[in-house]
Amino acid sequence: MNALKRYTRTLLCSVGFLGAALVAGCGGGDQGRDPILGLPAAVPVTLTSIAVTPQAPTLQIGAARALLVTATYSDTTTANVTSASTFVSATPAVATVSGSGVVSGVAAGSSTVTASYQGLSAGTNATVVAVTLTSIAVTPATATIGVNTSQQFIAIATYADNSTGNITSSAAWTSSNTAVATVLPTGVATGLSAGTTTITASSASKSGSAVLTVTAALPLPPSAPVDLGRATNFAVLAGTSLTNNSGGTTLIGGDVGSPSQTTDPKQDPGFTNYKSGAPLDNALADLQVAISDANGRTCDVNFAGGIDLGGATLAPGVYCYAGSINLTGTLTLSGSGVYIFRTATTLNTTANSIVQLLNGATAANVTWVPVGPTTLGANSVFKGSILGKAAAITVGDNTTLLSGRVLSGAAVTLRNNQIAK
Repeated sequence: MNALKRYTRTLLCSVGFLGAALVAGCGGGDQGRDPILGLPAAVPVTLTSIAVTPQAPTLQIGAARALLVTATYSDTTTANVTSASTFVSATPAVATVSGSGVVSGVAAGSSTVTASYQGLSAGTNATVVAVTLTSIAVTPATATIGVNTSQQFIAIATYADNSTGNITSSAAWTSSNTAVATVLPTGVATGLSAGTTTITASSASKSGSAVLTVTAALPLPPSAPVDLGRATNFAVLAGTSLTNNSGGTTLIGGDVGSPSQTTDPKQDPGFTNYKSGAPLDNALADLQVAISDANGRTCDVNFAGGIDLGGATLAPGVYCYAGSINLTGTLTLSGSGVYIFRTATTLNTTANSIVQLLNGATAANVTWVPVGPTTLGANSVFKGSILGKAAAITVGDNTTLLSGRVLSGAAVTLRNNQIAK
């Protein structure tokens, strides 16, 4: 009996020591440690601050600067949270800020730009400065052209910070002798009679000049019009689809060709509408050859921007523009010879615009070659053939192309038009 009591007491003591050991090993009452594993308990990471960089940026009017928003957390880690932040400019008349944190200078002054993220905000003070124009250079400094030909002049501005910019389209252009040559707002001068004139570009009280000599001898214009090959007999050609309004007054004086047509346009007697077959395929193939021919001609006028030809009087030549060709009002083509107009972008005319031909100019010798889409405004009178390699041509309501063509490797849209090749 005594032995049993002894064993029982020993067992109880052992269990007690084991329990104490477990409590000690698991942390017992040790705060901040996992009650099972004995590891430090996880502490939640919280957002402590955000910061905007750069601080106090300076930018010019018209320039832009991207902001960066950086979040700092309680565990000292950081993260880029720009895309998740919201932005506001205190003075939008001085500087605006986009939803992605890009600040743009509008006018001289300063504005506080504030970024917000998860309830916290931080700001930066943006200063916008006006750059002073110090000089203008006109290129070429000297040029010689013939009567009824044109020369493109370019105005380059230099600013107080030594930066430069092309201000051709915004400068004011004048000719000192308008009897010798006139100059358009785009810097294109046209010779009228033999003599010399000074072409001047002005902006912000600064000016620059070039000397233009006009000779009586005319340089040779392009010797031959663009050859349309087997597309010559087509007045309308669309490589993908032709859309024409049902029940309208469209009348085509020439062949029509397109594999897909919503409503067959009416045609003068003696012409055919091709929806498949060799004549259509051959015409589309020769259209591409004609475009290559036109694009291979040497430019007489080569301008780095776009132009509005409204109000201009142009002589025969190849006119090349990196920007869009627009027509508001009347363009006059004066003189017998070939006219080729090329644009690396779009050809657009406004409603009621006119292309008129004088002094021997003929529509058969006028070719328009836009890389991008063409849109002719409603009630316009257009002359010449439009050749589109792979871009759509849209002819506005009641617009006429008498002695002209609409030829595209892509889509053509008509609406109550009269087109005669």
